[in-house]
Amino acid sequence: MTDIDSEKNATLVRKYIENEENEKAVDLLYKLALQSARNKDFINAEAYRDRLYEVDSMALTRIVEVNEVIEAEKHKALTPDLRRMWRPFFQGLTSDEAGSFFYALREQHIEGDQIILRQGEPNNRLYLVHQGTLKVVYQDKEKELLIQRLGSGDIFGQDTFFSVNVCTATIKTLSAVRLSYLERETLDNLTNALEFLESNLKNICTSGASMFDRMSMRGIDRRSFRRINLQTKVKVQLLSSDTKAAMRRPLTAELWDISKFGLSFYFKSKNRDAVRRLVGRTLGVSFSLLIGDKFKDINLTGVVQGVDNHPMEEYSVHLKLNRSFSDRAIQTIQASAAQQENL
Repeated sequence: MTDIDSEKNATLVRKYIENEENEKAVDLLYKLALQSARNKDFINAEAYRDRLYEVDSMALTRIVEVNEVIEAEKHKALTPDLRRMWRPFFQGLTSDEAGSFFYALREQHIEGDQIILRQGEPNNRLYLVHQGTLKVVYQDKEKELLIQRLGSGDIFGQDTFFSVNVCTATIKTLSAVRLSYLERETLDNLTNALEFLESNLKNICTSGASMFDRMSMRGIDRRSFRRINLQTKVKVQLLSSDTKAAMRRPLTAELWDISKFGLSFYFKSKNRDAVRRLVGRTLGVSFSLLIGDKFKDINLTGVVQGVDNHPMEEYSVHLKLNRSFSDRAIQTIQASAAQQENL
């Protein structure tokens, strides 16, 4: 069931209730709950069941039947073949975590020669490959460099799913594939009841070589320009991507390092969702650079490429500059950093 279908059904249920046609609403919710459960869409099945109870708590026969069908379909979903293919999940998660994780997955069938993740764009899904073949490629100007192939039992998307970065490579289907995926928002909801689910999932999914490691093994060095450690206070401002006008009050952060094409800074925040939404946004960054015995004001703009979370509600933000520094400017920054170390 698509998001559009879900919205249409929700609208129809509201219409029935507004017109005091509760029996029609109950009939529709009952059918939708059963349909969703049999399609292994347990999130919607349980949502429709809960809504059915809200509309008519006395429709006990139907509510009980829906519960029985949901539990029966959940039991059938965790087949021996699935347990064998995804053994690390069943070994690394508690039984409650494993059940919640697999029941929350959505299935997707995609034909060959289709792009699922695109280099330079954000991703909010963790993918599991059940059938078919895919390739991971890095686009270097006009060249497409193969990093690896993926098949049944492989996972992808974890580099961006857990760290909120843009994709460092593109993933394309080589054949028709059957996938399942977990939405970032769904995981956030699950962790309200299962505190350690995300950390356990991350340990399972990131135990092998990272995308950066695989690219390095292929001789792809995305950090070809030296990073200069330059720690100083900076003002960070969210800008409109079109007009570059300020959209929010500036915040104070700590510059971490800087290079010819980018910089990173870190700051504290209690609003995790707002921090995640920074990816792909345009920021203005301003600070003062000590040159000799005088300070020079530096004003830069760039696009957020990634956000990493750290303990104590700290986040580091990685910015790709809209205009790169000249070689002479980089030399000046290096000299300033060295001068700062000697103070």
